[in-house]
Amino acid sequence: MTREELLRLYPAHRGKLMAALSRLVGPTEAEDLAQETLLRALAAVEGFRGDAALGTWLHRIGINLAYDLLRRRSASPILPAEDIADLPEPAIDATATAGLELRQTNGCIRNMLATLPPEQQEVLLQAELYDRTAAEIARDAGITPGNAKIRLHRARRALKAALAKNCALYHGAAGELLCTPKR
Repeated sequence: MTREELLRLYPAHRGKLMAALSRLVGPTEAEDLAQETLLRALAAVEGFRGDAALGTWLHRIGINLAYDLLRRRSASPILPAEDIADLPEPAIDATATAGLELRQTNGCIRNMLATLPPEQQEVLLQAELYDRTAAEIARDAGITPGNAKIRLHRARRALKAALAKNCALYHGAAGELLCTPKR
């Protein structure tokens, strides 16, 4: 592949790249990382062997840049608190009390998700919020499906432990699992 081909094909992949980067670092920094991804890809295009699809290669470069940024920030969450609060809420058809319980449960989960390492947050968001399979996550991350399943299992286990430590869990009227923050 040549630099000219990459420049011609990049716009078709930019939307998915921006979406993935926005989930990790927010929309403002995602724009900068997308530009840095293109620059890095242009610098390395001669070494692109085509073993993976171009979109997967660009995604991997961008995600690695995002992880580098997050590591430099060290302990800050993968999503700023205001972005976690903006994650979509499920539609609520229940009574006002049940709706309040569900919103409170969602808040607990979002808060505990923000305490996990960036890699665990990403795999959980990919699997649970965006309904991606382990094979899809593995392809984009450049790992084996088995490794993706292990990462997802460990992330779910870490979230469960954080919820158990920081939230009081109980069953609602319809049998759903609910939680409130421990005081």
